[in-house]
Amino acid sequence: TCVNTMSLLCLILAGGKSIRMGQDKALLYDSTNILSKKLEALGCRVLIACGSRERAHHFDSNCWFDPPYSNSLGEVIYAFVAEHDEEVQLFPCDMYRLDDAALATILAQSPGVPLDSESNEQFTLTRIPAQSNLPEAMSLSKLFSGLGRNNLNSLGNRLENFNHPDQIGDLSKSDQ
Repeated sequence: TCVNTMSLLCLILAGGKSIRMGQDKALLYDSTNILSKKLEALGCRVLIACGSRERAHHFDSNCWFDPPYSNSLGEVIYAFVAEHDEEVQLFPCDMYRLDDAALATILAQSPGVPLDSESNEQFTLTRIPAQSNLPEAMSLSKLFSGLGRNNLNSLGNRLENFNHPDQIGDLSKSDQ
């Protein structure tokens, strides 16, 4: 079950176009809807940060729309946290290797920014404490500068973000 189901709100980040990928990563493999269904089945509350109202029809879960003044993901997350007092677990729409064991590990983490197997900060998997007063920032590193770091290196490549079409080809080959 979802850790702290009564207070944990999962926000799936699925609002942007990917120039580098050349297609909408939130719609690839129907990953956003699959992830939201898995999280809901675990008892989590789920919202999808889908960008604009015009994108909402792509998603099965409730959507949250970017404020009109936001120009960066940092500003979007800041606005979301300012509107929601509960603990928030972020999920990106483009971690196509997240499996059930990885989800359980992510949901069990304490508030903070996960570190992957290469010690990279995975800001889009951050757990934000309830009633957080994050600093206003355009960059995620500044937005989450006051949070601790969580070592999730045991998850290996399951925390990989997909940003280029050749990664999709590599993913397809590894699934064969």
